[in-house]
Amino acid sequence: MTGSYDREALRALLAARTFKRGEFLLVSGKRSRIYFNMKATMMTPEGAAQCARGLLSVLDGLQADYVAGLEMGAVPLLGGIAAASWDAGRPIGAVFVRKAAKAHGTSLMVEGLDDTGGETLAGKRVVLIDDVATSGGSILKAADQIAEAGGVMTDAIVILDREQGASEMLAERGITLHTLFTATDLGVTDEDRRPLD
Repeated sequence: MTGSYDREALRALLAARTFKRGEFLLVSGKRSRIYFNMKATMMTPEGAAQCARGLLSVLDGLQADYVAGLEMGAVPLLGGIAAASWDAGRPIGAVFVRKAAKAHGTSLMVEGLDDTGGETLAGKRVVLIDDVATSGGSILKAADQIAEAGGVMTDAIVILDREQGASEMLAERGITLHTLFTATDLGVTDEDRRPLD
């Protein structure tokens, strides 16, 4: 692989560019004192490389034919992993799951396979990828579509676990959550976690 994973460099980037304090409305509808804007790190040259390398370092210990995730958060990560895995000489395919099928083109929910060439996820080991895990809902949405396409999933990896129940929710579905960082690793305090609602 060109370059190696520097965990401390990525942690510093996330702490500086991604972790925000204030008042924020989350996807869940809840208000939070903290927010993690992962795109501010993932879309920088160093951040993109370090995220891909970090995720690939976890994938090295798993048996994966493909990585998959829900649009939009996982898509930059999936492309980075595919490229880094090629450079490392151990290619892993990448697919992403749409939130809704397009009304035009092939109208597929799972994108990235050569469906006309007979490529499918049937029986393939798929590791789910996301940028942030809060409750695990996004990962489970992707998992449902991957399972419907025949993929076999036992693992998910995220850059950041907000430590708000994702690991437990995924475990109930037989999926182990692996993380590069937790919210605590980035300096989140008990005060930051105090509910606003």
